[in-house]
Amino acid sequence: MKWIELDIRDEKAYELAEEWYDEVVFTKKLPLNGSPDYEKLKEEIRELRGKYKKVALLVITNKPSLIREIKNRNLKALIYVQGGNMKVNRFALEIGVDALISPEFGRKDNGFDHVLAKIAAKNDVAIGFSISQLLRANPYERANILKFMMKNWQLVEKYKVPRFLTSSAESKWEVRAPRDLMSLGVAIGMEIPQAKASLSFYPEKIVKKIGHT
Repeated sequence: MKWIELDIRDEKAYELAEEWYDEVVFTKKLPLNGSPDYEKLKEEIRELRGKYKKVALLVITNKPSLIREIKNRNLKALIYVQGGNMKVNRFALEIGVDALISPEFGRKDNGFDHVLAKIAAKNDVAIGFSISQLLRANPYERANILKFMMKNWQLVEKYKVPRFLTSSAESKWEVRAPRDLMSLGVAIGMEIPQAKASLSFYPEKIVKKIGHT
């Protein structure tokens, strides 16, 4: 079985993750208020692919139209969307990006429901369960985030939505080994085989999409 980490956002973190995982995807954060310079972005992705091979873009925006714009460009990278804004969560699922990371991010609810779960399953969009927001939260916030993640896991499992566990590390201190991410999976309600599949079977299917971009 291959262990795969789909969301590492820092060079030092990537180097550490490579020691623990068979495959690692380097994620470039892409905050957007308007259209980016696509020639410049393509060149950056080309350089990142040369260095890291497998690359994802994490689109962070409150403007759904920009997600469509990014997806419609052949950027040779996985397209992730940062969850949190309900309108963005839904749009990302409807247009079929590769993954929605933490739909509950920064919310006072879980940012996901049975309607969205059905859309995600139909359009083959994975839900990323990320430990990083837990590492940065205070104890009260952490309890709420875990509660929201548990709700989202129940929906993901019920509607057979693709899923993965990730550190979303932005420094080497946030990288977590497969065993630690499996513990997160178990904490939100996964059985051990489901947690393993969220670090191997499902990520492997997502990584294969890079070859088709």
